[in-house]
Amino acid sequence: MLNAAEHLAHHIHEAPVWIVPCLQGDAPTRTTGSSIYPAVQNMLLAARALGLGATLTTLYLSFEKEAEAALGLPSDWHTYALIPIGYPLGRFGPVRRVSLEEVVYADQWGRAFHDGAA
Repeated sequence: MLNAAEHLAHHIHEAPVWIVPCLQGDAPTRTTGSSIYPAVQNMLLAARALGLGATLTTLYLSFEKEAEAALGLPSDWHTYALIPIGYPLGRFGPVRRVSLEEVVYADQWGRAFHDGAA
């Protein structure tokens, strides 16, 4: 995963399409963008269904002000992610998923989902 993130950081300019979700407001917070992320997830799923590679990244945040200026955003608009979309390199087969028991707990942390959960 780190190798993929590093590759993205060095090649993000090669993606033919960037989607940059933005919201208006003077003081962006983590919760401010919560309404935008379901739409982002739908875009990621749609891209995958079309055989396109896409990811939500915040790698640009070290240069957030410069990025917003380059996009010509008014001062009260802010970016909440960058979604590069393009044709993936290498193996791009089915997505591997871990079992629910590895990531879902019932009632409290560490209690396996299948232990009495309805």
